[in-house]
Amino acid sequence: MLLYTVYLDQVFFGNLVMNYAILWATAKLSRTPAGKGRLAAGAALGAAYALALFIPGYNLLLTVWFKMIASVLIIALTFAPLQPKKFLTCLGIFYLTSFVLGGLIFGIIFYLQPARISSINGISLIISNNFWCGLLLGVIAFGSLVKVISILLKKRIIEKVFKLGLFIKSQGIQVQVDAFLDTGNQLTDPMTKRAVIVVEYGVLKPLLPAQVQVLFDEADEPDVWHILSSLGDSPWRSRFSVIPFFSLGQSSGLMVGFRPDEVFIKHHERLVKIKKVVIAIYHKKIDPGNSYNALLHPRLLEIHEG
Repeated sequence: MLLYTVYLDQVFFGNLVMNYAILWATAKLSRTPAGKGRLAAGAALGAAYALALFIPGYNLLLTVWFKMIASVLIIALTFAPLQPKKFLTCLGIFYLTSFVLGGLIFGIIFYLQPARISSINGISLIISNNFWCGLLLGVIAFGSLVKVISILLKKRIIEKVFKLGLFIKSQGIQVQVDAFLDTGNQLTDPMTKRAVIVVEYGVLKPLLPAQVQVLFDEADEPDVWHILSSLGDSPWRSRFSVIPFFSLGQSSGLMVGFRPDEVFIKHHERLVKIKKVVIAIYHKKIDPGNSYNALLHPRLLEIHEG
């Protein structure tokens, strides 16, 4: 019969570190607030349960049902009070991150083993020899992974909340634009004081007169004054203006302003007409990921919600 020496202090401390990392990940991914003290308390309860598994004659502690009860108690101690749906979300993330961290640690432990494994006793020896190194590297890799996932989730949530549909109509032609509510966009037309929506030239092109399209297409940095002078005395001239700005990739500059016939914002499944607005034509990509093509002035949303 194979005999193994188990150091309970190492079992407790190792589980304490792993449980803390798992609960931290659960809090971050579920966006549930939990202080360091509560995270430590939940981790300590999990570590104590791991120690209890070594008590002879208590096979009940090894059953699936008891493990589930222990998990529920750990989540309750760390995050309660919670709504039932939020509690189940935290519990699900707790299980998922437990499997991920466990897999990372054991994967690293066996990756660090240079020799072939020839017996079950050899597996135990490998785990014993490489456990702390595997734990440290596993927790670091796990923490980095969770941070990346959290950033991606946050970006998706922000875009879901702040992205709006925009419909711009001029001369019987309409274009649909994905707009982002930019709280930093405080641009106004200096002449009329109207709020400005910054829109990429590429999506506005069908609405613009031919001579304006030509000048935008030919130049990497369109000359605003040249564009305005190209309109001459045509009826289009009264629709165009100059918009100064102090962002969008450079310290300061000028954009061509354009007043369309109608602008609608789709918000809460409703189309709302926006009055007294100017469209600033931006000749480059606003979002490198092409997730949106316009920056919406926050004042416009306040106006139609008010």
